Amino acid sequence: MLLRALPTLVVLLWCAAPASAGVWLSGDLHVHTTYSHDVWGGPADDNTPLEDFYTFGQTVEEDFLVARVRGMDFLAITDHNDIRSVADPGFGSHGVIGIPGYEASLKGHGQMLGATRTYDAGDASPAAVRAMFEALRADGGILQANHPVEPKWAYDYADVPADTMEAWNLPWFYEPPLPASNDHEAGLKVWQDLLDRGAQIGATGGSDSHWKATLAGQGPGQPTTWVYAAEPTMRGVLDGLKAGHTSISAQPPGLGGARVFLEGRLDGLWSAMPGDTIAPGTPLRVRVSGAPGATVKVLGDRGRELLNAAVTGPEFSAELTAPAGETYAFAEVVGEDRPAERRQLCQAVPVLELDGRTTLCRNRIGMLALTSAIYFAPPRLPELP
Repeated sequence: MLLRALPTLVVLLWCAAPASAGVWLSGDLHVHTTYSHDVWGGPADDNTPLEDFYTFGQTVEEDFLVARVRGMDFLAITDHNDIRSVADPGFGSHGVIGIPGYEASLKGHGQMLGATRTYDAGDASPAAVRAMFEALRADGGILQANHPVEPKWAYDYADVPADTMEAWNLPWFYEPPLPASNDHEAGLKVWQDLLDRGAQIGATGGSDSHWKATLAGQGPGQPTTWVYAAEPTMRGVLDGLKAGHTSISAQPPGLGGARVFLEGRLDGLWSAMPGDTIAPGTPLRVRVSGAPGATVKVLGDRGRELLNAAVTGPEFSAELTAPAGETYAFAEVVGEDRPAERRQLCQAVPVLELDGRTTLCRNRIGMLALTSAIYFAPPRLPELP
């Protein structure tokens, strides 16, 4: 009897157990204020000249107020190589959890989440950045690779194992030629390629909000990162990020952002979530909230489509089992974005494609929600004495 029960017992003991009494928290991990060199704060601004008045931006307190109005729980202020926001009286105001940090200019941009001081990146070589990363982690922070294709994140994961990757930077419909230069499909593929190599790294989203002029469409929470945290604190958010317990919505809760959940059934309960490792063959469930008429997909290794279903109502769910051989799965929700009409537009206006980078003509632009990955690995039998 004991021998028959052993395999089940081993799976339950070995698989990563999710937090038992946690909560999903929403926020933005990439927001700039007037402390950044590319955001003007008025005539008294000490690091942005008057001729850049068109970059007029938000104060720390104003961004926290926007976060509260939009229904978010946390906000990371990540000015360029600058941590003055941490000491600003508006930091952590309006009942929103403040996540200290800054955006480090390296060979690419690194998000120093949890940082209350700046760290020496030396010559920005892989060895120097890894040393900086390890110092940050020793202080309780985590390193995120921001918008990995623009500018390119030049560090291999084997050399600089970032904790998270900003797979969704800016609203997804911001595609070349305007109003931004991000190729979102390429950024998502960088994250997928890491998963295919065996990395376990959570996906996040960030608005990269800078200016008042773009506040309505690219303000805090556009997109929103959801983190499953053991407690509603800065520490809870950082630990949840490191564990990969994340999903992303195009809009914040206060603006009706769609949600997607990917869950695994353990011992009769849908308790496994993105970031967890479960046994192959474990039943999976995908749930979508607030996106009727959209399409939900569950994708596995090298982009294999494990599920493709129409979302038939405000609350939708579907179950599946990943085929043998898959090492991970994640979910995405995409709305109708008229690809045929966009291709016709580009054919009718050839100037749109002169530079060859007009991804607006071919990329999806209606991404509504995305999860990090659930991982699959066979249980390890206990060693015999």
